[in-house]
Amino acid sequence: MTESLFDTNFTSENEPKATNTDPATTTTTTSNTTVNTDSSANAAGNAGNAGNAGNAGAGTESVASTSTSAPSSHANSGSNTSANNNNNNNNNSSATTATKDNGNNSALTEEAAEQRRENLTTSEGYDHSTSLPSIDDKSNADALINYRVLVSAKEAGCLIGQNGGVIDSIRNETNTKAGISKLTPGTHERILTVSGKLDDCAKALSYFAQALCEYSIETYNYFPLKQLSSTPCVEGETTILRLLIPNSQMGTLIGSKGARIQQIQQNFGVSMIASKSFLPGSNERLVELQGTVDDLYDSLRVISRCLIEDFSSSVGTTYYFPKSHQLTRKATASINFPNDMVGALIGKNGSRIQGVRKVSGAMIGISEATDGSDERVFTITGTHQAVEKAKGLLYHNLEREEQRRAEANESHST
Repeated sequence: MTESLFDTNFTSENEPKATNTDPATTTTTTSNTTVNTDSSANAAGNAGNAGNAGNAGAGTESVASTSTSAPSSHANSGSNTSANNNNNNNNNSSATTATKDNGNNSALTEEAAEQRRENLTTSEGYDHSTSLPSIDDKSNADALINYRVLVSAKEAGCLIGQNGGVIDSIRNETNTKAGISKLTPGTHERILTVSGKLDDCAKALSYFAQALCEYSIETYNYFPLKQLSSTPCVEGETTILRLLIPNSQMGTLIGSKGARIQQIQQNFGVSMIASKSFLPGSNERLVELQGTVDDLYDSLRVISRCLIEDFSSSVGTTYYFPKSHQLTRKATASINFPNDMVGALIGKNGSRIQGVRKVSGAMIGISEATDGSDERVFTITGTHQAVEKAKGLLYHNLEREEQRRAEANESHST
């Protein structure tokens, strides 16, 4: 087994520091309200996320899974936490105040239960609750989740480590699967994937954050690697994780009127900013998390519980994969055509040249006729592929026109 490179005992400010075992004086030590989930939903969640986790390696290098799991410092939450979970699971965020009295705690009325369902779920299936799940909620503890994280090429090297030592250690410590996509020539981005149980993934991502903290911070001035927050990272203390989240799951993460994302920032001391635009060629959005390793760990545990509530909506997501910037660079070419051929190349009402533009995707400009010149200049602009396509179509149309005229002359001569 690979020797651990990390301190595995994260300090969670949001967990009880001591457990009171006296039943007569037992008190609730957690402040977050849990969202009640019925057993059938849990079963579906476990099955669905197992499928999602199977997609973790898409576009990534093959990684070997590990059967060794390091003991988590948060694995045993004590009798208080169990009691708290049982109490919390019988209440919902919209009815908590109304059921405070001792005489009304037995059960929700059918009308209240129906109202709760309407409050939590919209017609699109998103969870727009204003309250956060508790990090001590174990109802989905065994559910599987898959995270995709955008990293730069240099950050990827830091996370892999010499001879794969860093990523191997994190796999062993957290009992998760983790891999980093191959570097596409001409790009600066790679994708880190982490899959496993909710808290295991949160711990693994925190270890990766710790590795980034120990790495000299590098800034970028272009999306999607450009930092969204205006607050600079403190070297050796804070860092950034760029989570890739399907747009269909953003509703359950942001919450009604932004309530959840605001609470995550306030409760866990992190900066959390979502990009307004999708990543190119996908319907994923970037969610930037910035903070200390401990704060990132706690916030990720809650984020996992939010995402698992709406796991099914991620089906059909078009995932982002870095593409070479060289493919999108503009190219320009100029071709001279005889004046007497220009009309045929343009076509009636510009139909033929418009067809070339549409098929090739290139822009084509035609110079004005000038005195003393028997040629016109066609300027073609676009990607390299588009320019070459347009040139081929123009020469093809020129050849057809020359052939048509030759045949017409032959028919006239006979």
